[in-house]
Amino acid sequence: MGSHVAALGVPGLDRASCDVTSARQRARVLAAHRPDAVIYCAAYSSVDGCETDAAARAVNALAPAAWARCVPTWYVSTNYVFSGPGPHRPGDPTAPLQAYGRQKLEAEIAVLAAGGHVVRTGWVFGRGGRNFLSCLPALLRAGPVRAYGEVLIQPTWAGDLARTLLALPSGLSHAIGSEETSFASAARTISEALGLGDRVLEVPGPGAELAAVRPRDARMAPAVLPGWSERWTELLAND
Repeated sequence: MGSHVAALGVPGLDRASCDVTSARQRARVLAAHRPDAVIYCAAYSSVDGCETDAAARAVNALAPAAWARCVPTWYVSTNYVFSGPGPHRPGDPTAPLQAYGRQKLEAEIAVLAAGGHVVRTGWVFGRGGRNFLSCLPALLRAGPVRAYGEVLIQPTWAGDLARTLLALPSGLSHAIGSEETSFASAARTISEALGLGDRVLEVPGPGAELAAVRPRDARMAPAVLPGWSERWTELLAND
C-alpha cells in the first residue's frame, strides 16, 4: 500500500530509511522533512505472527501513537477490529478476536485521542504485495492453490485506497471495495485469466490450523471503492 501512495507523488520512506519504532529516527525524519501530515502505512501484517512476536505491537500500536503525538497522522487500520456479523459501520462496537486486531484497535484509540485520523480497510491487494490476493498470479503458476470458499471478502485495490488516503478523510472512516466475493472465487478468476484452467482447491473457512482466530464476517460499510470485478486486471498489468 505504501508504494501505491508513493507512486502518486507523495514523498515516502521505506523501512531502510526509517525505523518507525525508533524515537531517534522519528525525530530525525520530522526535523529533516518537516511534514504537515504523515500517512502511517507501516504494519506488522502477519496476523498469526502477531500472536507471538513482541515486535508486532511496537509497529502496529505503539509507534503510530507516538507519531500522532508529534504530527497530524492518518493511520491505516483494519476490519479485524470487528467480530460477529457484518457489514460493520464505523460506529459499531469493536471486538477483535486476535492480537493483530487488538493492536490495531489500541492504535486507533491513541491516534484519535492525539487528534489524528483513522481509515479502516481490508483485503488490500496490489502490485508488489505479499498477501494471498496480491500473490495469486505467482501462486497459481506454481501449482494448485487452496482457497477459502465460505468467507465473504471485499477486495480493495491498493491504488484506490492510496487515493482515498491522499484526500485525508477526517476522524474515523471506512475505505473498502464495494463488491463481495470469496478467496476461492477470486483465485478462479485469476486462474482462468492466466489460461491455467481451474487450479483452485476450495476449502472451508479458516479453523484451528491457524494460530490466530479470524472473524467469520469482517465485511464493512459503507463500501464505496471500486469492486473486485473492476480492479482484478490491475494485478496482471506488467505481470
